[in-house]
Amino acid sequence: MNIDFTSDLHTSFIYQRNKTIFWKNWVLKQKNDYLIVAWDINEDIEILKKSLDDIIENTTYKKIIITFWNHDIWTHQKDAIFWITNSIEKYSFLKDYFHNYREKIHVIDVEDCILKDENIIITWNMWWYNYTINQIDKSYLEKYFDANFDKMKFGITSYNDRVYIDFWEYFKNNIDFANFLEQELIERLEKIQNNPEYKTYDIFSISHIKPCNQLEKKSPFFKEYSCEKWEEIIKETGNIIWKYNLENIYWNAFFLNNHLHEIYKKYGVKYVIYGHTHFVWRSYIDGIEYISNALGYYWMKN
Repeated sequence: MNIDFTSDLHTSFIYQRNKTIFWKNWVLKQKNDYLIVAWDINEDIEILKKSLDDIIENTTYKKIIITFWNHDIWTHQKDAIFWITNSIEKYSFLKDYFHNYREKIHVIDVEDCILKDENIIITWNMWWYNYTINQIDKSYLEKYFDANFDKMKFGITSYNDRVYIDFWEYFKNNIDFANFLEQELIERLEKIQNNPEYKTYDIFSISHIKPCNQLEKKSPFFKEYSCEKWEEIIKETGNIIWKYNLENIYWNAFFLNNHLHEIYKKYGVKYVIYGHTHFVWRSYIDGIEYISNALGYYWMKN
């Protein structure tokens, strides 16, 4: 593949340490002609713009293929200067503003990216939370530990997206948004499948979420329990959340969407680039190669 790929840049942290994304204090290094950035660049529109300028000015990529996700569409007071009041408006603004930015950026959310010289078509799925963790885990967490997935709460902990994401009147809840985005992905893949011009093309999908629960077996967000294990847990007393790491099982709902793997299988997707977990991983499942080259916060150790 003639493509570099990464995700989870979170560039505010890079700039706080007086680094640049590329160039002499590089965090990433160009190896190929194309770059895919799968979400989570920056919450601040101005810093997001600075981040893309840095990449453009310090590399020779023919095309930089990007998409946006949860951190990018968080709403803050700063967004008011762009007349943005909610996350759907921010998402629409980002797509329109950055597509074909400086003739280098291709926002995959706007349209598929066709690399004819590579025989590749790159499509997209923004996805959202549909809580497809192991149903045994889900039922015990809800029944015995007052977990509320749609409100993104577990105990006294609330997921940041609950605070900074606002659908306003567009979607009633997270499940509605997830279903809407899954349908958009299916429609895109059907168009590719029905177009004879792309019959020999390899299909890539950029999907920030982990699309299958069999990925990342070393990750803290892979662990699953049986009914027997849960029965043992609920009989225990004391700080069981700490003892059994139940929070990590709960948070798996916000890193996972098993529906996507089934969609990819059905439509012959060959490669999936994802991130969000900040976990570097490469795996083959059902003929699909899953690749996460998440930058995460690993560079902070350097």
